[in-house]
Amino acid sequence: MYKTRKEVEEKTLKRKLIRVKSYEEVTCVKEYKKRVKKYSLEKIENEVLIEEKYINSSHVEEKMRYLLVTPKNEKEKDLPVLILFHGIRDYSEDWINRAFLLENYLELIKKDRIKPMIFMICDAGFEGQSWYSNFYKDKKHKYEDYITDDIYKEAKRISPNGKIGICGFSMGGYAALKIGLKYIEKFDVIGSFSGAVSIIRMSLNRRVLRLMRYLYIPKFLFLKNQDKINFLRIFSPWGWRILKQDPYTIIKRMEPEKFIGKKIYISVGEEDKEPYLMLQQWTDIVGRLKKYGVDFKGYIYENEYHTWEFISKDIGNFLRYFNEKVNEEE
Repeated sequence: MYKTRKEVEEKTLKRKLIRVKSYEEVTCVKEYKKRVKKYSLEKIENEVLIEEKYINSSHVEEKMRYLLVTPKNEKEKDLPVLILFHGIRDYSEDWINRAFLLENYLELIKKDRIKPMIFMICDAGFEGQSWYSNFYKDKKHKYEDYITDDIYKEAKRISPNGKIGICGFSMGGYAALKIGLKYIEKFDVIGSFSGAVSIIRMSLNRRVLRLMRYLYIPKFLFLKNQDKINFLRIFSPWGWRILKQDPYTIIKRMEPEKFIGKKIYISVGEEDKEPYLMLQQWTDIVGRLKKYGVDFKGYIYENEYHTWEFISKDIGNFLRYFNEKVNEEE
């Protein structure tokens, strides 16, 4: 009996999921019923200081903003710093108001499961649609340079000898993994939650991927899709240039010794299949990390989708992972 392309793709995905779920690095979470205990703003402000900061960067034409969260009454110096990126058209505040980052953090502190840390929650710029990337042939929009120069220097100024992690959700998960890989000497831990970690897969059939380096994608094909027009504006229409910014491809091209001592966390909801194939991208990247012997931890959550509610459940696991890795004895 003839099978449709969708049926073939679903069968292939099912087979790949069975394989990657069997990896010792992957944890499958079933029916995660966690409900985050919400704190009043007064209670949060008793424990942490939340400051709105601005940077006039030479890399972008806008005044860039981030939220700095530091623990109060903490005498320990050189605390680890975690840099967080939000998703497309989201806001830095979503980490606080929708992912309940601070409630997760304070509960783990209260239970003595993690040690104090600092958070730098970055605005993406370009109305939340920058992909934290350097725009193609555009010197006024160099968001990747802003992160790796200005934000990184800020982190080192705040905590000169503290270890630094970088993580994000969706578009931010893409940015964290790409920037974390390209500048791996700067970051100790990298985290991606439902990230666009194999960006070519978002728009193209997997069969086309092998030809991607030879492709030119004209913008007129996407005139009715502003997100894809913006994608080409940022990454260029040339396939080989896009591949240079693709985490799935970057891993293959990196020298193995670059990964020594570095830790990667990557998670996804098992229902996060449409429209951008996040589950399929997660499956691809987990397979590649395993193949190249990278030290990573993968999480896949049953019945979870591409939502901040999912992130509010996952972020606690990442904070424990981040805490464990930055406090390991060297």
